[in-house]
This record gives sequence, structure tokens and C-alpha cells, in this order.
Amino acid sequence: MDRRYLRTEQLLIDAMLDLIHQKPFQAITIEDIVTCAGVARKTFYAHHPNKDELLWASLMTKFEEVVEATSDVDPYTLLMDNKPLSYPVFMHVSEYQLFYTSILAEQGNETLSWKIGDYMAQQSFLKHEPLRELAPRMTVPPELIASTLSGALLGAIRCWLQTGLRETPEQMAYRFSQLLAPGILQSMGLDHNS
Repeated sequence: MDRRYLRTEQLLIDAMLDLIHQKPFQAITIEDIVTCAGVARKTFYAHHPNKDELLWASLMTKFEEVVEATSDVDPYTLLMDNKPLSYPVFMHVSEYQLFYTSILAEQGNETLSWKIGDYMAQQSFLKHEPLRELAPRMTVPPELIASTLSGALLGAIRCWLQTGLRETPEQMAYRFSQLLAPGILQSMGLDHNS
């Protein structure tokens, strides 16, 4: 791909990531984005049809960082440095609190919220593959487990945001695991104490 195209795309992504730290996504305009990126409006449209698509591209760069942060997970305990698998997710949300508050709030962007949930379900399905290989008897389809985890994680994130991030990301990750791990492991025929 053309280096100029890639450089401009990175400018647009950086602009979006800067702006979602400054104000709610709904308040960000195309003019804000092109001004922050230092590009022309027509350049923006050569890359993205609208700000929602740029936001998704921007988020994917950050989601990839979160997925990378979970690459050192112990496949048998699903812990990384003695922290639950959801810890990098809660860290990411705390870093982008204003954005997630505006997207996941009651009046937020429902389409984007669904896309985030679907992405989380896909990643959950992939990350739990080692456990599925150990599972003596699956009583619940793995896709349902991944979807349930994703929905519960979004619900926990919403609650955490509504309470002003009172708990640390680490505390939230442990609470999330405490709530869900026993049932998930039981549905896979695995003892949650092992």
C-alpha cells in the first residue's frame, strides 16, 4: 500500500483517538477530525465514508493492542501475571473512559456497541480454545459461552463507568472473573477450583 496513504490514515486515526479523549464521540465533527489531522475534508472521505468507520478503524488499532496484551495468557488458568484475562480490557476502558461513557451510555451508539460486543465474543472464543480442548464434556455451545462472556463484560463495563470507575481495573477484572468463571467452567465440565 502507498506510504502516503498509510501516513494519512495514521494521522486520521491519531486525530480520532485524540478527540475521543477530549469530548464525547457524538460531539466530534468531520471538521474537528480533519483540523486535528491536518488534512483536507476530501482526504478524509477518500479514506472513510463517515466518522463511525474511522472510529472503528481507530478502535481496531487499540483492540489489537489489548489482544496482544493477552498473548501471554496461561492457557490453563487464563491468568497473565496473576491477573485475569479481562484485566487489559478494563485497563483500556479506563484509558478511554470518556469515549466508552459516550458510546455505551443509554443514549450511546447502539450499532457500535453491538460491533464491540461481537468483536469481544470473537476474541473470547479464540482465547478460550485451550480450555475447550481440556473440557471433558461441554454442556453449553462454545459460541454461547463466548457471547455470554462478551455481553456480561459489556454490562460490567457499563456499570463500572456509571459508578465513576470506583474500582481499579485489576479489582474489576477479579470481580468479573469471580462472577463468571465458576459457571463457565462448570458448563465445560471443568472444576473451577482446579
